[in-house]
Parts: sequence; structure tokens; C-alpha cells
Amino acid sequence: MGRMERLLAQALSGEGFFAFPGVLLLRGPDAFSFLQGQGTRDLRRLSGPSGVLFLNHKGQIEEAATLFPHPEGFLLAPWGSLEGLERRLRRYIVFDQVELVALPLFRLLHADGREEVGERAEGALPAELYPLYTLLKGLPLLSDIQGELPQSVGLLHLVDYGKGCYVGQEIMARTEGKEVPYRLVGLRALEGGEAPAALTLEGKRVGEAKRLLETPFGLLGLAVVRKEVPVGAEVEGGGGRYRVEALPFKEAAWSGQRSSG
Repeated sequence: MGRMERLLAQALSGEGFFAFPGVLLLRGPDAFSFLQGQGTRDLRRLSGPSGVLFLNHKGQIEEAATLFPHPEGFLLAPWGSLEGLERRLRRYIVFDQVELVALPLFRLLHADGREEVGERAEGALPAELYPLYTLLKGLPLLSDIQGELPQSVGLLHLVDYGKGCYVGQEIMARTEGKEVPYRLVGLRALEGGEAPAALTLEGKRVGEAKRLLETPFGLLGLAVVRKEVPVGAEVEGGGGRYRVEALPFKEAAWSGQRSSG
């Protein structure tokens, strides 16, 4: 077994951590009220690290981050780029007395689910392993969820209802308790194609392939499809053909041992 496969098996077993450079400090007299009016989490309930979504007025995800309490305000560790998150926040600063400061810190994401902020990244798992790890675990990247409603990609637990007004809150309130027509699923390639791409079932568009990745187990991917598309269905798109699978992939339990069958 090669080094990368060994490290993948280690990560899938919950050992090790990934490190992502760049953390944003939000501070100033209006830091609380500004952030409360931007993100989906209720800051009054914040007691530790917490994922937070930043929506547009249609309730679609624009940015996401892990939010940490800080003595001067709040730390935001982006799920995408630091520049993208800062740009999203600055767009809504008008008369707010807030300051955004990029810090040379790291978001440390442990394979067992814990998150923390660190000053160094020594000992981290290779960054190039992260897309494969998240794919097998069924964890979407920011690029997979941008433009989608939180409910459609399994992130409704990051929306605190009843917290008051924030960007996208009106749409979230309208859809509270209602089932949305899409869900996040896995794709196993039967014939390789490209992503992102529209997916069809029996000639009808049913969703979108978000990303595809070569893995030790073949070409796998993530997609958002209509809920009536059953697990096991064969869909087409981007020049490929795929079987819809539940997440996480069964290979997420891989221990590094290959079947002899």
C-alpha cells in the first residue's frame, strides 16, 4: 500500500488532521450585531466552534466558515478561500463599526470531526488528500454547495430558526418544516464523464453532478438530485453514466485492506 493510501486509511479511521491557512478576525463595536445579521447561526447560543453559512437573498449558499469565539470578537475560518469570505462580508458593511483582519493562523480540521485554530500546521495530513477524504465521507466542499439551499445539501443543522433577521432569512422562514425537492447523493461511474454537469434520468433533468474524482476505488462523485431519484438509479450527464449511491460511500469504512474477492 502506498503512502497516500496509507494516510487515507488513517484519516478515514479518524486519525490525523488537515490544516488550512488563513483565518479572518471580525472585531469592532458592531461585530456581534453585524455577524448576527449575516450568518445562519445564532451567536447568543455560541459556546464553541460552529459551522456557519452565509446566504444570498434567495437563501442560496454563497460562503461558509467555521466560527470561533474570540476575546476581540469572532474568528472565521473559511471553508473556501479567505479572499472569497472577506469579499462576501465586506459587501454588506455600510455604517457598521467592524474591522476584518486576516491572520496567519490555520483552521485545523481533525479527522474525528473536531476543529480548532492553530498557529502551525506541522504534522498535518497532505492537503491534496482532503478532497478524496471528504468525497468518501460524503462531506461537500464549498464549491459543491454554492448556489444551493442548505436543505438540499444536508446542512439544515447549520441554520438557527428564530434568531432574527439575516441575509436569506425570509426564504429560510418560508421553507421551515417543508421538504425541499433535492438531496445530496454519491455517484459511482459506470462510464466516465465530466463535472459539473446536468444529470438526466430517462431523458428528464433530475439534478447536477457537482464533482468527480479518481479514487483507489474508481471514479466517484457527489451530486444534488431530485428526491424521487432512488438509490441505485442510473443517471447520465457530462458524457458519463453513473449509479446513484447513498452517502457516505461504503469505502469510507476502508481500513487499507483490499478485498481478495
